[in-house]
Amino acid sequence: MRMVLKIYKLVSICLIPMFALGCKLDSTRKEAEDNKIKLDYMADKISNRTLNKEVYFGKRNLKGLDIEEIRKILNEYSKEINVEPKNATFDKEKWSIEPEKNGRKLNIDKTVESILQASEGATVEPVIEEVKPDITSETIKKNIVEIGNFSTEILDDQKSRVNNIKVASDYINGVQIMPGEEFSFNGTLGRRTKEKGYKKAPIIVITEKGPKKGYGVGGGICQISTTLYNAALEAGLEITERHQHSKKVPYIEKGKDATVVYGGADLKFVNNRENPVIINVNVSEGKVTVKLFEIKDTSLL
Repeated sequence: MRMVLKIYKLVSICLIPMFALGCKLDSTRKEAEDNKIKLDYMADKISNRTLNKEVYFGKRNLKGLDIEEIRKILNEYSKEINVEPKNATFDKEKWSIEPEKNGRKLNIDKTVESILQASEGATVEPVIEEVKPDITSETIKKNIVEIGNFSTEILDDQKSRVNNIKVASDYINGVQIMPGEEFSFNGTLGRRTKEKGYKKAPIIVITEKGPKKGYGVGGGICQISTTLYNAALEAGLEITERHQHSKKVPYIEKGKDATVVYGGADLKFVNNRENPVIINVNVSEGKVTVKLFEIKDTSLL
C-alpha cells in the first residue's frame, strides 16, 4: 500500500508541471494563431503592400498608397498633433508647485491598423494617446515634505523694525541645511549693518538697573530667530544653542523666544534628519511665518 502511495505521489509530481507546461504552450499557440488571423485579415485588404480600398484620413483618400507612404503622411500629421508633457516644477522663489501638464501623441501603429481594418469608404480618426509627465505635483509633494511650521504676529509694526525683519528674512529664506550640518543664525546673517539695509529700530538694552527699551541697527530681527527656533522645535531638529531675552517679548509666550546678538548670543541647531532641510520665511499680512521642509529628492529643486 505504501509503495502504491509513493508511486502515486511520484506520478503527480511529474504530471503537474507537464500539465502547466501544456497549458502554457496551448496559450502561446492560440496567441500565435490570433496574430496570424489578424495578419491574414490585413493582407486581404492590401495587395503588394498597397491599400486596395477607398479609406479616408481627413479629406485624403489613401487608396493606392502603400504602408510606408501612409506612415509618412501620419508622421507629418503627428508634427501638428504631438505635444510633449510638461513636468511639475517647484518654484523656490514663490515656494509653490507649478502643476504638470499632460502631453499627447499620435499612435502611428494603431492608426495604420485602423486604416487597414476600415471598411470601404470609411473615414479613419487618428489614434491619439495621452502622455503623462515623469514628475507630477504628487511626486513633488511626496519628496518635499513640510516638517515644521510656526508663525508670530508683528505687533510692533514700525517701518524700520518691519524693514529689518524683511532684510533678515531674505538672508534666511531658501537656506539649505545638509544632514548633520549645524545652522547658525549669526553665521548666516553676519553683522547687521546699514550697508546691508538694516535700520535703527527698538531693541532691549541691558543696563545696571535692568533691561530697558533702546534703539539699535537691526532691531526686531529676534522675531525671525524666535519664529525659526519654534519651527525647528516642531521639526524635532537638535537645538545646540539658544538664549532667552532678558525680559518677555510681546510676540511670543514667555520661555519660547530666542534672542540673537552678533558676536554674542546665537541660535544654532543641527539637521538630524537623513535628508537636506530648507528654510522658508514669509513676512506678510502682519505675520512672520517660518516653514521647514525635508527634501527627499534634491533633483526636484
